[in-house]
Amino acid sequence: MEFRMHDTEGGIVGLDNLLALVPDNNWVWSVLDFDGICQGAAGLGYVEIREKVASSPQGYVMSWTQVREFAAGVRQFFDLLLVAAREQRLFDPKRLAAGDFAGCCMVLTASDSTWWSVEIDASTDGASVLAAGLRARYGVERR
Repeated sequence: MEFRMHDTEGGIVGLDNLLALVPDNNWVWSVLDFDGICQGAAGLGYVEIREKVASSPQGYVMSWTQVREFAAGVRQFFDLLLVAAREQRLFDPKRLAAGDFAGCCMVLTASDSTWWSVEIDASTDGASVLAAGLRARYGVERR
């Protein structure tokens, strides 16, 4: 599903807003691409986050707590590719590099400071409830 990053009142829908709808989990999260304005995201600045993303073929791997801290510290996402899986071994570098996110519970993408895209694997516990919550709060648009 896709929806605008800016709400009808001129505010920005941030990653922290999206993650607030995701139930607490034990998934492993990874930032595969990032560009944005940081305010100490997870205790790191812009350059450090970009270095962490680039330093591993699995991206910047985090826990649920860490990804929420990261999200809270980014004022605006220009571009983002964030994936979640039940186990880190599912982050196969070759598949990730090819854009194959099979086995991922969620894929969240921010594009050009304009759009959010959220993909939820149908086999993920609570997938339909999460999708319904996103639709109810943000609507669904097609580009």
